[in-house]
Amino acid sequence: MEQIVAMLLAGGQGSRLNILASERAKPAVPFGGIYRIIDFTLSNLMHSSIENVGVLTQYRPSSLMDHIGQGEAWDFIGRRRGIKILPPFTGTTSADWYKGTADAVYQNLQYLQDHKPDLVLILSGDHIYKMDYTQMVEFHKAKKADLTLAVMEVSLEEASRFGTVFVDADGRVSGFEEKPPKPRSNLISLGIYVFKADILSKTLSEDARRNSSHDFGKDIIPGMIGAYRVYAYRFEGYWRDVGTLQSYMDANMDLLDNGSGLDLASWKVRTNLQDQTLGDRPPAKFLAEGQATNAIISHGCILRGSVEASILSPGVIVHKGAKIRNSIVMHDCILEEDVLLDRVILDKNVRVGAKSRIGDGEDYRPNERFPTHLYTGITVVGKGAILPDGVRIGRNCIIYPKVTPSQIKTQTVHSGSTLLNEESRGT
Repeated sequence: MEQIVAMLLAGGQGSRLNILASERAKPAVPFGGIYRIIDFTLSNLMHSSIENVGVLTQYRPSSLMDHIGQGEAWDFIGRRRGIKILPPFTGTTSADWYKGTADAVYQNLQYLQDHKPDLVLILSGDHIYKMDYTQMVEFHKAKKADLTLAVMEVSLEEASRFGTVFVDADGRVSGFEEKPPKPRSNLISLGIYVFKADILSKTLSEDARRNSSHDFGKDIIPGMIGAYRVYAYRFEGYWRDVGTLQSYMDANMDLLDNGSGLDLASWKVRTNLQDQTLGDRPPAKFLAEGQATNAIISHGCILRGSVEASILSPGVIVHKGAKIRNSIVMHDCILEEDVLLDRVILDKNVRVGAKSRIGDGEDYRPNERFPTHLYTGITVVGKGAILPDGVRIGRNCIIYPKVTPSQIKTQTVHSGSTLLNEESRGT
């Protein structure tokens, strides 16, 4: 039986997720109530019987490392299996250690050499999907491929966000363009690769000696086409890149749509219930007037208000008269009486004062500071922010983490505004 080792790229900064990823790695961002984004890839590995996984971390890794622990939640404990956190070897600041995705794996070739695999599975930790990797491996072996890419079809409008792939009738890759502004193919790479181990080591070593960006999509894959047997494995299930605030919101809302294809129960997604004592939370409690419609209400929540088409993580308290619509509310937030949320993402430990309205009005002007991040009406409130009573915050607004009532100088925060905390004001 061929030995397979997975290398999981989990060091991304996730800048387009803005303040949700400012203090944590993107794969560690909470998702769907009790989960984190990385849980999907880890669960896929478990269900595919991949027994050895190296997790390459870099940016703000603490919460991610705490969440993964020793890998018990995904059964990576045993004599022949395990998960290992692989931090960078060099660097002086929090985000400049690896020069690119290929360099990250290159710097950890020793981990692969220690395991002596025949095949290496390269994965990203920031996608929502279910895949049996063994089927892709069987395709790779049947084609006698040196490299196999997982691909799927999307609209041409979406394709510019991804690496686009050209294939012949046999499925062999004949061309690859990384994030082209005007895509000529709607077949995109999913960032899931199967390499022959010796070919991976050879190509990464050669790339390390070149003046390149040391990236799989920009350098390694285009350089292998023609010189090696590169094939495309077509994937037809649910897959979503949650690299933007809108796509993150959409993927969460897919959990509430029975026809979306995203089904946590049938996918058997696992998470670390010891992380933040999730497993010790009491059942959700509905008190007088508390109600929920088409919503996910996690353990430890207390509802006196109403929740519609929304997702509440553990420990959220919704007081009397509060209304939550089309929103994501993370762990231990408190919504005081008569609050209204509409198309809002609250990070952890946010308190919203009584009679406040967040996501207020029909003014959809883009965020003035981050116009490419927020322009569809979503308002985001950072971790630990405290909002005063009676404040009205419009759409496409960003409220930085740990903002306090004294820092909010007006009762009306117009759409497109950004409120900084004291630390951010000084930079």
